[in-house]
Amino acid sequence: MSLQFIFGNSGAGKSHYLYEQIVKDSMEHPETNYLVLVPEQFTMQTQKDLCMAHPREGIMNIDVLSFVRLSHRIFEELGKEDHRVLDDEGKNLILRKIAGKFEKDLKILKGNLKKQGYISEVKSVISEFTQYGIGLEELDAFLETLEPESYLYYKLSDIRTVYEGFEDYLADKYITKEELLDVLSDLVPESALLKNSVVALDGFTGFTPVQNKLLGELMKACKKVVVTVVMDEREDPFVYLHPYQLFAISKQMVTGLVKIAGEQKTMVEDPVYLYGNSL
Repeated sequence: MSLQFIFGNSGAGKSHYLYEQIVKDSMEHPETNYLVLVPEQFTMQTQKDLCMAHPREGIMNIDVLSFVRLSHRIFEELGKEDHRVLDDEGKNLILRKIAGKFEKDLKILKGNLKKQGYISEVKSVISEFTQYGIGLEELDAFLETLEPESYLYYKLSDIRTVYEGFEDYLADKYITKEELLDVLSDLVPESALLKNSVVALDGFTGFTPVQNKLLGELMKACKKVVVTVVMDEREDPFVYLHPYQLFAISKQMVTGLVKIAGEQKTMVEDPVYLYGNSL
């Protein structure tokens, strides 16, 4: 089990190098599964790039997936497809119903609920809470630090009321897309597809806490995890000091993954540096 980074400035050929390496290794080890994880909008283009890079113009033991598609693939493998996933439109409808139910208890949101797009904004906030592991207890703890009569206090209290009603409504009925990765993390040890596979992540600038939790499970189950990172050769990618330094987001991602690797007792291999190879 190992973790490896591919560092390079923008246009240095990190993706090209990664795809060529995966194609080469997949031909030498046809029994190994290679999973390439990219943002949802890049899955089709990445599939095309890998097919074009393959001498046989086809990929047999290579899968190109997003995090959501990986979830569905593992659910299908393990027979866990009973999860009903709520899409964004469904969230909006349920939140509108919940907000209407609690309207008399709301102080700030009450006057804005009928504004066009406002429910979508509330949905986005709740989605962010889920992705970053902020539950009702964390919200309560933060509310205790605020001035009780402040605008922010009342607004967050309203959001908490809607959030709790939303969670209660979904219980045992649906899961949101943001919760898929939490469920997937628990299923990783059971998956034969993931066991001893090679997972490569390309095109990401960072990961949410829920994604990091999943990556920690993948480091335990998979043979190797490879991550491409945008970085300048004058910077030390393994030193993250504060959010305002150059390449702070990339450094935060790298140091976070190295920390997770240490917790999972996963070896960190020597990185690949592609500096000076701008295309």
